[in-house]
Amino acid sequence: MLRKQIYLTPEEEAKLKRLARTTGRTEAEVLRLALDLLPEEEAPLLLALAEEGLLEVPERAVTPAQMEEAYRRYLERVAGRRIGLSEAVLGDREGR
Repeated sequence: MLRKQIYLTPEEEAKLKRLARTTGRTEAEVLRLALDLLPEEEAPLLLALAEEGLLEVPERAVTPAQMEEAYRRYLERVAGRRIGLSEAVLGDREGR
């Protein structure tokens, strides 16, 4: 493995720390996972689909900020709530 030094904005650093803490990963693991999930720009399939006009931005694209806000609201909703397995299964079935 190679060691790299990167520059992050304060917001990016806070997000990286938050993601590492909530996922139980190291900051380096979070960065490696993010890189692994990015598609290769030169991927032949992606280029072919784009040329055919089959890759379009969804009408209601969700921004990273919206995803973070939704996750924050979820954590607030479940914070401090201890439930048993049966209640969790029933809640999941009922959409809670």
